[in-house]
Amino acid sequence: MNRKRSTRNLTLGSIGFLVLVAVVLATVGVFHAYIKNMQVQVARETQKTEKGTQQLSMDIKMLQMRIDQQLILPLLRDRLKQSSLVPIPINVIEEIDQRALNHIPAPDLAQRGP
Repeated sequence: MNRKRSTRNLTLGSIGFLVLVAVVLATVGVFHAYIKNMQVQVARETQKTEKGTQQLSMDIKMLQMRIDQQLILPLLRDRLKQSSLVPIPINVIEEIDQRALNHIPAPDLAQRGP
């Protein structure tokens, strides 16, 4: 019985198994580090995209504010008075019937020369 205790239980198969486990654990460790790096890169890209989105949102709000300022009716009238535009007399205005436009044949552009 004491003889069984004194013999080594470390066989060639168990050494091979331990080496295989070490290789698998090393591979898993490297893969884990790679995935963590990818997560950091994706987080940075996400932050950059969110920052760009926020900037574009602010730009849109600023443009909407400028458009709203341009469309204030009293200021618009003042700008029109200061411009070189002149009013069109009512008797000069011609009304075009939409149905008449539909019956006008389109010009054949294929027959034109260069």
